[in-house]
Amino acid sequence: MAWRSVLLFLLAFSLQGQLKEFKYLGENYFDDELYLGISLRNIDLDFPNAVPAEKHQLNLWTGDFLLYRTNLELGGSRYIMRNKILGEIFFAFGEQFNEIYREEGSSFSNFLIGSHSFNWNTIVRDRWALALGFNFTDLALGSTFIINDSIGQERRYTPAPHGWYLGAGPSFMFDFLISDFFLFEMQGDYTFHFSNLVPLTYGEDAPDHQMPHQYYLSAHLLSRWGLYTGIETSFLRDRSPNNGNASKIEWHIGFRFMM
Repeated sequence: MAWRSVLLFLLAFSLQGQLKEFKYLGENYFDDELYLGISLRNIDLDFPNAVPAEKHQLNLWTGDFLLYRTNLELGGSRYIMRNKILGEIFFAFGEQFNEIYREEGSSFSNFLIGSHSFNWNTIVRDRWALALGFNFTDLALGSTFIINDSIGQERRYTPAPHGWYLGAGPSFMFDFLISDFFLFEMQGDYTFHFSNLVPLTYGEDAPDHQMPHQYYLSAHLLSRWGLYTGIETSFLRDRSPNNGNASKIEWHIGFRFMM
């Protein structure tokens, strides 16, 4: 049938391209270029073990950005930088920038440093490539619960972990050429936070608490015309007895500018 012939033609056509020849806005995408990605995103933030749950959930629209330096040479380096707080600062901090959620609620994001991922091309094939490396990432974290004390009066309580953390860990980047028109990109980080640089002054005093871990995974579909869409997920692993695990799921649509 005619539709089968068209399908076979498109499949054969898509298998002819090579990753290193992927054109983006008329230029070679992997020619050691620096890109600025600007996107509109929807955020679904959830602390599933918090009570009451509805006070520790959030869904909203905001913006985001990334910086990405490409490279496809075997052993060549790639770099990607993000900072989620720039699109989240108004809901994460509220009206007072020196207080994270003194009203009941929870949030986690980047802070002054952001997330920096450095990777080196480990495997490069005609249609796909894998790069491995490490990340250096900061974390801003805070939760506030309203509880009743022993005499029945309400008070605000911010358990550990809280404040500003620094961490590092392994990273990877993966690319797969779908066709001459579309490229699939995946990137992941796992971060072991090792320093609580600035605890919140009103938070629980727990200098010896186990510091949180964080992992991040993104999957983007990039078109040769500049538009891209995708999903990005961040998961917070609270290793303290409070079990304040959290997730942030983001849907993106945006455009990457060649710098």
